[in-house]
Amino acid sequence: MLVQQLLSLGLASLALAADVIYDRPCGLKIAPCPSNQQCVPDSPRCTDLDVCRGTCVTLRNYGSCGGMRLDPPKCKSGTTCKDDPRIPGNCGMACDRPGICIPNNAPQCSGLAGLACPKGLRCYDAPNDGCDPAKGGADCIGVCL
Repeated sequence: MLVQQLLSLGLASLALAADVIYDRPCGLKIAPCPSNQQCVPDSPRCTDLDVCRGTCVTLRNYGSCGGMRLDPPKCKSGTTCKDDPRIPGNCGMACDRPGICIPNNAPQCSGLAGLACPKGLRCYDAPNDGCDPAKGGADCIGVCL
């Protein structure tokens, strides 16, 4: 009886721990991230996670908007519907994918000043700003999400 209880407790702990994996490597065709996380390239120059390393990060829910849907949801006041910059190679709403509602006051990052994001947020290239570091943009401002 004690063995069964210990085994049950161990399996329950393992199941709970599976969703709380921090700094899990991804990319390079290794195991995908859990469903509530996304593989983010470790290098801003990476455009293909099959050939470069990334880290699984927990996705914050910014709300879905736009996209080719019957009744696409609209963003709340104080946010703007933009392509999701957290998805590498995302053609976004131009390819009928939904966007996300990015807060208008989201902290900026990177650029010439090399601004860093507050703890818990990551810097992503600001979508739809006409500056793309993958295409030679040297002073592109990012957004912290």
